[in-house]
Amino acid sequence: MDTQQKLCPCSSKKPYELCCQPFHSGELPKTALELMRSRFSAYALNLPEYIVATTHPANPHYSENKFAWKRSISKFSREYSFDSLEVLDFKEHETLATVIFTAYITHEDNDCTFTEKSFFERFHGRWLYRGGQLEQGHAPNLVTTDQLRLLPLAYYGAPILRKKSEEVTEITQDMKNLIDEMIETMDACNGMGLAAPQVHHSAKVFIIRTPIEKEDGKIELGKVKVFVNPKIRSTSKETWKAAEGCLSLPTIRAEIERSKEISLEYTNLDGIKKTEIFRGWEAKVILHENDHLEGVLFIDHMNENDKKKLSPFLKNLKSRIHDGTEM
Repeated sequence: MDTQQKLCPCSSKKPYELCCQPFHSGELPKTALELMRSRFSAYALNLPEYIVATTHPANPHYSENKFAWKRSISKFSREYSFDSLEVLDFKEHETLATVIFTAYITHEDNDCTFTEKSFFERFHGRWLYRGGQLEQGHAPNLVTTDQLRLLPLAYYGAPILRKKSEEVTEITQDMKNLIDEMIETMDACNGMGLAAPQVHHSAKVFIIRTPIEKEDGKIELGKVKVFVNPKIRSTSKETWKAAEGCLSLPTIRAEIERSKEISLEYTNLDGIKKTEIFRGWEAKVILHENDHLEGVLFIDHMNENDKKKLSPFLKNLKSRIHDGTEM
């Protein structure tokens, strides 16, 4: 049997030439499911160019060093055996989609099976892989009966990220629905926090997953907290520096100095006004998200010298996000 008659690695039971080969040769997948299958078979067939070409520029693993990125993908493809693929769920709505699948792979006779809830966005007319949440083994628990509730993100260069948000006058059911969608979007992107302007809504609302610092210095994410109409009442003179990133500025990170302790007045989802003291990482995340409501980005806190160093990376990010090109 020649290569073209072999079954496609994506477990469709179709010949490769009638399944994923057209996509690998330049045809655009019509659905996110087709894209996911064609990416799996591209990994199995060691086609790193296809993986790079179908990765969203806002994916946290996106790299401007294409040579090193492709080499890393190729190494992964060579060292692992991609045995089969099982699609557990697929939801698509307008420009966003999720596919939940189990990838049965092995490495040196060790079972490395994982289940992923992957997220896709139709971007400049093409479906691209945005990111995913992984669990080891076969994990059908990732499948839910809920409707797709992801929201499109506003990326660096979007005007709404530079505007002051409007006060929330009433916590309506629509507002609660928006917050539910924000939570799902934040979790889908593995975010620590998300503000309404980042999902194209001018409202003084942000959410966080409480950061918990472990003994080894690693950060775990805890329960969700919702902040409506927040106001910073005071900040400590004591400050500290730590790296920050942002879902609206993917791949960009910088050391940012923030107050170590803050006093925050806000309204919770039940309409109750509260004032609380927050410290450390929790204070840092809150200050970062609150900045979004004022049209401020974390990069604005950098000194001029560091901003100059970052400038070409920001220009490249803006170019590939909004124009679909790289400088």
